[in-house]
Amino acid sequence: MGISPAVILYDANSNPVTIINDSGTYRVSGVTKVLSAAGSQVNPATEDTLATRATEATLSTADGRLATIDAVLDSIKDVDGIKKITDQLPAGTNEIGAVAQGTKASAVNAWPEYLVDSSGNVVGVVLDGAVYRLQTDSKVAKGSSALGHLEALDVSTGVVRLKTSLYSQAGEPVSLPSTSASVRNECVLNGTNPSLLVDGSTTPVVFTYDADPSHDISLQEIRFTVAANSVTFGSDAFGSRAGPLSNGLLLESTTSEGTFTVTTLYQNEDFVNFSSPGGFSWVVSSKDLMTSAYLIGGGLVLRAGTSDKVSVTVRDNLSSAGIYFRCCVKGNLSI
Repeated sequence: MGISPAVILYDANSNPVTIINDSGTYRVSGVTKVLSAAGSQVNPATEDTLATRATEATLSTADGRLATIDAVLDSIKDVDGIKKITDQLPAGTNEIGAVAQGTKASAVNAWPEYLVDSSGNVVGVVLDGAVYRLQTDSKVAKGSSALGHLEALDVSTGVVRLKTSLYSQAGEPVSLPSTSASVRNECVLNGTNPSLLVDGSTTPVVFTYDADPSHDISLQEIRFTVAANSVTFGSDAFGSRAGPLSNGLLLESTTSEGTFTVTTLYQNEDFVNFSSPGGFSWVVSSKDLMTSAYLIGGGLVLRAGTSDKVSVTVRDNLSSAGIYFRCCVKGNLSI
């Protein structure tokens, strides 16, 4: 074997320690002592020094006191032998993992559940009979923009009616087609006259369907009906009158956004373009009949007690346009 460097043992005072070969077993010369942790001498020949030292080994606690291993273990476990954490966990974004949250229906050991608004305020939930509801006003919203406002009109057994105002992305009021306890189906009027067969060539004649004084009106349909001895197409006629009209029959709507032109009718073909799909009818008989209806479906609302209206203005002489010519509007009154 090769030559290895010499290994010399020194005591605590830097004196070389002599090693003696005692019948094949090397030992330190002089008196060798093994001490326990308590400082008492242990006889290696008669005592299990490893077991003795392990049993009597000590740990130092955080405050400098000595504690046995068993004492330290006892201090971090409860009676069921499960380790417990007494210090608060540090703040962070890591998840804890699978943690039992208790039984939701249990009155004890269950985690509280809260509804919180965007500012971190707890939203109250009230048990109303067998139904939980929000404590205060509720709004249907997307992000920070309120899309609808819900208001309970009345609450009776098995019946709840809510009032809501919906708006399109362009800010236009939108209502859903619905039935109503009060349906207002009336023709536009000039005073008490519903007939559009008037001369408005010199002074325009205005016919209106006005807002109700007490209830909003959700408009459902606008329909023109013409009866004449002859209603023809392809010759620019208006009803049975030669055309086209010079100024046109003007249909407008007035709402909270202002007054807007819905359409202007100059000839019979314009009634076809005005109508919704399936809303045009032309019957040829001893007296020809033409109807043209535009389905609104609640998308236009006349506000109660305002100047909102649907108006038809005759700006030409329609006296000879037929034997019957009216514009009727259907609307549901909100309650």
